[in-house]
Amino acid sequence: MKKVGYFFFSFLPPLASITLQFVVMIPFVGIATIAFLNNPSSFTNYATLDDITSLVSFSSGISAAYAAAGIVIFGLWYQLQFKGNVTKNVKQWMNPKMFLGVLCTVPVLQVATGFLITFVSSLFPQWLKFYENLMDSAGLSGNLSLFLVLYAVILGPVAEELTFRGVTLASAKRALPFWAANLLQAFLFGVFHMNMIQGIYAFGLGIVLGVVCEKSGCIWYSIALHIGFNFWGTFASEFLAHISPIAVCILYIIFIFLGILGAWLISHNLPAKENFSSTSKESQFPSDIYYK
Repeated sequence: MKKVGYFFFSFLPPLASITLQFVVMIPFVGIATIAFLNNPSSFTNYATLDDITSLVSFSSGISAAYAAAGIVIFGLWYQLQFKGNVTKNVKQWMNPKMFLGVLCTVPVLQVATGFLITFVSSLFPQWLKFYENLMDSAGLSGNLSLFLVLYAVILGPVAEELTFRGVTLASAKRALPFWAANLLQAFLFGVFHMNMIQGIYAFGLGIVLGVVCEKSGCIWYSIALHIGFNFWGTFASEFLAHISPIAVCILYIIFIFLGILGAWLISHNLPAKENFSSTSKESQFPSDIYYK
């Protein structure tokens, strides 16, 4: 029965994260409403309140605030219930070769994601149109605001890792073998994005992030990979769109070799099994706690 409880408990963090988004949005909308009603002359460029709340700067501010709150809530949840390693000193978990290997895999993951999006959108063009409209409304296809960059590149990845590779995966592993628990958290990670294109590649990325977190024994490596992935997608992808096809092909070959190098570095620098503690039921899961 305990395993059944942990299985269903695995669905709670994503639901709590979605709820948190609405909770954080309420004061933002409330403040905007009060300001608009009390001093409408200050908003001469906006005919209605909806014009204000649909601004990219407004939504990105909410997203940044939500992610910051999520880091605190899910970080404490992961740390207190599952004995996570969020508060471990950098010297206790950092392996430079392992970290370099994680970063080397970022470009090839982005290339694979690009091919996956192209393939899926060729089958379902309406999914791509919805995805592109979503990116436009989020402000990710134009000039990026500070709050949007902060959310997309730093706060969002950290909050999502603590939610999915932290609490969700740790709970699922207490009910299922790792491979099944990893598929479950990756599936929930995909559903969390609420659109088919992003959901499909988020599912694939979630599997990789789960494996990195599990095998490295430390959630900070999956956080680093997620930040690198989002940074590349936010900035580097735009650069690749403006260079010649030949240069792109050459870069893709380099990325593949970097991916192979990254996989080799990761596989040859994994912590030894005896470095994982199994002294209690609360810490018997490799990715729940890491020792130097």
